[in-house]
Amino acid sequence: MSVFDLWLPILAAGLATHVMSTLAWTVLPHHKPEWKKFPQEDKLLGLIDEGAVPAEQYIFPHAADAEEMKSEEFQQKQQKCRGTLILWPSPINMGAAIGKTLAFFFIAAFCIGYVASLAVEPGATFFRVFRVVATVALLTHCFGIFPNVFWFKQKVLLDLADKVAYALATGLIFAALWPSA
Repeated sequence: MSVFDLWLPILAAGLATHVMSTLAWTVLPHHKPEWKKFPQEDKLLGLIDEGAVPAEQYIFPHAADAEEMKSEEFQQKQQKCRGTLILWPSPINMGAAIGKTLAFFFIAAFCIGYVASLAVEPGATFFRVFRVVATVALLTHCFGIFPNVFWFKQKVLLDLADKVAYALATGLIFAALWPSA
């Protein structure tokens, strides 16, 4: 079987996961507590504007090399607040972000479908298709974020819950639309 035989579940899963993602971030309340207003936001924005800080990714404290990391000054800074700051050059372009997100979900569904086309035969049982596809979808949606999380300390628990839902939905859609023998 070819991945192109799975065009309908690929399109349906890509669209469904995009809609689920949109609802998770715009309608459901579970992500709201993850984001807080910076306590002295106006002061921070003033410092950024005043210093003409360019749009970049920053880490603090920052050491230029391994030698600087060993310095007493750097070690003292490490005992204080640590973090990252990402400054964007302009506001988010909602249309472009939505388009890229939709493209991601379609590409993910295509890749999941490709693996499924290799691993599952036409006419397979609903549960067999669901098990294989949901597992591949879980790997696709959930686990790629962890190296960044280990290094850059992001809140991910609720995001993972969303992604498990995407994997289950993908598995159900492929199982329901799987070609018969």
